[in-house]
Amino acid sequence: MERIEPKTLKGFRDYLPKDQIARQAMLEKIRQVFERFGFEPLETPVLEYRETLTGKYGDEGEKLLYSFKDQGERDVAMRYDLTVPLARVVAQYQNELPRPFKRYQIAPVWRADKPQKGRYREFYQCDADIVGAPVGIADAECIAVTEQILLALGIRKFAIKVNNRKILNAIIEAAGVQAARVNVAIREIDKLDKVGDEQVAKELAAAAGLSAQKASGLVQAVSEKISSISRLKAFMDSKGLSGAEAAQGLTEMEQVSAAAQGLGVKNMVIDLSLARGLDYYTSTVFEAVITSSPEARSFGSVAGAGRYDSLMQLFAGRDMPAVGMSVGIDRLYEVMQVLGLVKKSNVVDVLILNMGSQFQPDYLQMLGQLRSAGINSEVYYQDADLKKQFDFAEAKSIPFAIIYGDKEADKKRITLRDLRTRKQKTLKRAGMAAAVKKTLEGEARG
Repeated sequence: MERIEPKTLKGFRDYLPKDQIARQAMLEKIRQVFERFGFEPLETPVLEYRETLTGKYGDEGEKLLYSFKDQGERDVAMRYDLTVPLARVVAQYQNELPRPFKRYQIAPVWRADKPQKGRYREFYQCDADIVGAPVGIADAECIAVTEQILLALGIRKFAIKVNNRKILNAIIEAAGVQAARVNVAIREIDKLDKVGDEQVAKELAAAAGLSAQKASGLVQAVSEKISSISRLKAFMDSKGLSGAEAAQGLTEMEQVSAAAQGLGVKNMVIDLSLARGLDYYTSTVFEAVITSSPEARSFGSVAGAGRYDSLMQLFAGRDMPAVGMSVGIDRLYEVMQVLGLVKKSNVVDVLILNMGSQFQPDYLQMLGQLRSAGINSEVYYQDADLKKQFDFAEAKSIPFAIIYGDKEADKKRITLRDLRTRKQKTLKRAGMAAAVKKTLEGEARG
């Protein structure tokens, strides 16, 4: 039989236990924050009908769908994000779900994107959304939950940039962009952090039908530094942004800002260049960028989203306000590695060293006692050199080992050894599980 070369597809990754243990710990912290804010879990299928996903992400997003015909000749696609499947669920079960409906989902999504630093074709999203609540507190809660997640993960230096699509639309239209090309202009502005002012101005001129001067003026306008709502109002007055859409956008920003302050959000800043490229955003948009170091900042947004009231109409056939946030878990994990926030982690707390096959009944009995006490434990299966067994424990970051050989058996004792400090103590064989648990609990408190 011909040997198969083991390899992964470009843009896809395996997570070996060392990383996966740390990732699961990270996801658990995120889940706890979601539930602290009252969000409930939801799960949706990997595959959706292609028509469910198409027409929701704009031309650029549409190109990134993994789609194909299944065995039944149905056009299907792998989910691109968790938001559109949520919209489908809300419409499909609208008579069964409470309003407002607050849900979170932690699951992989797929995009046929060009792989690059911090960007993959398969990656996890952690989303929290509120369906059925108007602009204001709900938007602020999504911003607040983003802040609390980053803080829970040990990140202290970050900014949550906030904008409103209605204000951005007004700025773009005031620059001379026709209404039909506003979304095109938004997608170009969304590239500012990646390609810079000059390149975006060139692409705006070509894509949005602006002169070079007007395109540069538009880039300059959205790059204006705004430190407060009062400064935002002054800026809008200076640009003559007095239409109904602009006024509504300003009112919404005031409501969201006031609610965020009430919730104690401290890392929110107004950024008029923030676009969030997807077409379905209608009002509030925001994203979080870690500012601890230039390298951390180079990863770009690690979380964000916004309000998408119109998306629900496509499925439910009626107005249904909705706002949400999403954590790019894979990118965030990489940034945390750069910042030294991913700690060495383990699953197993205690390894029973194998001192000979004659002790196997004792080892198995001890395993049962440890596991019944809620202690993650395992035994080294074979009688092997102790160095080999200690190396095994070190490779798995197991903190404690139980030694039980002839000497311990004669005295009806066990030796509990801390593999990090090399300190050890003797415990009675009877009731040893409770004593080991007490030691572990002392470690956790310490």
